[in-house]
Amino acid sequence: MPLYETDEGRPITTQSMIKTFRMCPREAMYKYHDRLQPKTVSKPLTRGKWVHSLLEEHYNGRDWKIPHLKLTAQFSKLFDEEKEHLGDLPRELDLLMESYFWHYGDPQYKDHRWTVHEVEKLIEADMPSGHLFRGKVDMIVEDQFGLWLVDHKTHGRMPDWQYRMLDEQSTLYTWAARENGIPVRGFIWNYLSTAGFPKYQVLKNGKQFYAKSLTAESTPYAFKHAIDKAREEYPETFAKEPDYLATLKARMIELKKDRWQGPDVLPSSPFFRRDVLEKSPKLIDRVLKSVDRTSVNMHAYDFTDRDSVERDINACKGFFCSYKSLSMADLVTGDSSMTRKRDYIEHDPLAYHDGNDELKG
Repeated sequence: MPLYETDEGRPITTQSMIKTFRMCPREAMYKYHDRLQPKTVSKPLTRGKWVHSLLEEHYNGRDWKIPHLKLTAQFSKLFDEEKEHLGDLPRELDLLMESYFWHYGDPQYKDHRWTVHEVEKLIEADMPSGHLFRGKVDMIVEDQFGLWLVDHKTHGRMPDWQYRMLDEQSTLYTWAARENGIPVRGFIWNYLSTAGFPKYQVLKNGKQFYAKSLTAESTPYAFKHAIDKAREEYPETFAKEPDYLATLKARMIELKKDRWQGPDVLPSSPFFRRDVLEKSPKLIDRVLKSVDRTSVNMHAYDFTDRDSVERDINACKGFFCSYKSLSMADLVTGDSSMTRKRDYIEHDPLAYHDGNDELKG
């Protein structure tokens, strides 16, 4: 029986399902067969979903600060332990978004900005096996070169070009768009780094702030915010060192040089980057054949014989598996029912594609 199927019994496949099944069939069992989701999620995952929701609101022509305030209110209701686990997301993401819009917002480059045609576009296409491929693209945009698919990505460190060349999601989405008559030229990764918003600690003599502010990477907006807050809280520190303000302003000028200057200028910002990649029809065909084979194997897999479902111990040792406790309980005792009840809830991981879930799968 397929993991997922249409009302007519046609298997449904997503890129996330393919990725999970290849990495660890047991994780695919918990997530897609059992429909389980952990009650708590990791900080990167929460941050990524939060950023996606704000960018979606903005590119739909609405005020991103409204959902940000709502999410901040939800965050404030968390237990102190949960807040400590997630970090100061409201502050971090406010600075991230303000920095992002400042970075790409210079009116003199207006002609190079995107024309947004679709936001959160659901795309389906027929795979060679007859399975239905389903995906949701963050945006379809147009610039002076043509139409592009866009995917927003939040990272602490930007991935390299090899990652983008080997990435199957961008290839599959490009194929699916063209199958639907959307003549996209390729794919754009809209990267936002989340590593540039440290909390500067200011000692009474100001030295700690001085050292960190002149060495730590930051965006101009976040840097100015830190300076203004420090001056407000410790005015006597800055009064003692008037020359230091000139040094800070010089540092600000250096940071501003990384601002986006259009698609023809090599980007230098360590925090914001838009990487463009066109993929050849032959490359797309090779990826599609590989994914189609995995789709056939995945939907034919017998998840009912639970003890025989393979686990990848390397995946279990990693930071990104959300089902390690279940796998451990099933391995050691053969019964994970208590762990399941304590740490997990039932959740449809494909609800996002149906527009019924704000969380991106």
